[in-house]
Amino acid sequence: MTSAHRDQQPSSLLPLTVAERGLYTPCTRLLVRPLSGDGKGLSLDELRVCGRASAEDVCPYVHEYGDAAELVTSELVTNALTHGARGDEPVYVEFPSSPWSWKIRVLDPSPEPPREVVAYDDDTSGRGLFLVHFFAGQYDGHLDVEITGAGKAVTCTLPIPAPNRVADEVSA
Repeated sequence: MTSAHRDQQPSSLLPLTVAERGLYTPCTRLLVRPLSGDGKGLSLDELRVCGRASAEDVCPYVHEYGDAAELVTSELVTNALTHGARGDEPVYVEFPSSPWSWKIRVLDPSPEPPREVVAYDDDTSGRGLFLVHFFAGQYDGHLDVEITGAGKAVTCTLPIPAPNRVADEVSA
């Protein structure tokens, strides 16, 4: 990352592609700002943009793939902030590099695995993990939970749709 990128605020970098933005490399751990808006880190809106941009870098041919990645990013980060954050302990997001797929890994300090609940029509919450599982299923992907010494890591993988893999091979 260049010193010019380090000095810029993340919101001023959002219109650029992931590579141009210099916001992260595939292994960079991004600090998440609490839902209250107080503190350091990227906001949920900024992380949604990062999720979409990283998915579009992996699969630029399918707009719906970016939509799915943006929604999965939003739901997993919101779930971690709502149920996994403890006091001042941080929540982090990574977009690991993976061949033929998009990945997001959300790390929070709680060792409790996320659990899906039944949400009724008039409920205003409780659909996040259902939606993540739905979109993972749409792309033959999966959701993994790893309990770590520091809490847990929740990883969602969305493989690139097969017809677009061929397009990538031909253009390479």
